[in-house]
Amino acid sequence: MAAEYGLYLSALSDGHIKRDLAGPAGKVSLEDTTIQDELILFSELSFTPYAQVVDMIRTSVAYLCVDDSGETDPNVYKFILETVTDLANTLMEESPIHGVLLWTGMEDHVTADDPIKTCRELLATLTELMQFQFVVNEVLHDFSEGKPLAPEKYEGLWELSVTEILTVGGGLASRYHFRSAVDYYHFLLLYFVAAKPNVALCQCCGRYFIPKTKKKTLYCDRILKDDKTCKEWGPVLKHKLAAQRDEVIKAFDQAKRKMYKRYERSESGINQKPSEKDLSYAEYYEWLDAATKARDDYLEGKIDSEQALRVIEAH
Repeated sequence: MAAEYGLYLSALSDGHIKRDLAGPAGKVSLEDTTIQDELILFSELSFTPYAQVVDMIRTSVAYLCVDDSGETDPNVYKFILETVTDLANTLMEESPIHGVLLWTGMEDHVTADDPIKTCRELLATLTELMQFQFVVNEVLHDFSEGKPLAPEKYEGLWELSVTEILTVGGGLASRYHFRSAVDYYHFLLLYFVAAKPNVALCQCCGRYFIPKTKKKTLYCDRILKDDKTCKEWGPVLKHKLAAQRDEVIKAFDQAKRKMYKRYERSESGINQKPSEKDLSYAEYYEWLDAATKARDDYLEGKIDSEQALRVIEAH
């Protein structure tokens, strides 16, 4: 019997996770990783192409209703379903987890006799993934600052309902089944928070990382330039234009959080047409891509601090 579509996960005691993905193309085993590596990878993902499609769907949903009677335009509804299907198929090639879990979202939410409910739930499924990325980044930020995770700030974070599958084989083991990408990352984040990790912000590249020891670590092991890591470049850069480097990194972090707040306010309901003052999802990620490149180009010596700040502060 074929496995139900979705992501199957086993969490190991050492922080590693084993994952199997069951979708239209069959069942495949994904490369093992750690909870912390998967979360940090998710925190740095660029959703630019994805966001562009979501903005198009969001605008279409706003025009789904013909009038106040609740009657819907069948052509708009068809366009929305076809666009979400095309997005899921594209993602299954480029980002299998997101593609399969968008496909399962369609299975769970498409209701033939209720186009409005279908479109509301599909749009929520699409946007929640980007919104949860910011939650992950906020948790990483607070941990790196040594701040406690305030319950009022993270309302709804502390509980999650998941499907647990018990298996027997050398003992009783648990596997978890996900049909939502947000539930998957939420599950990882709860494990991550429970472990009380030592999160650091690299003083060279400005990205989050998990030090290998409890000892204070200033630089990560990412390659910065010339096949050398931040750990190798950091001490050199520290004594060279340190104030300007700090200014660029801090400006990037502050602008990123400020821009997200604008983008967060742009969420629209089913009958609310986007305002010209709103920051669309695509606009946020297009700015983020440009600002990230400016920061990285500055750190690699390709542009000066003035050029980098001009791009970062262009919001």
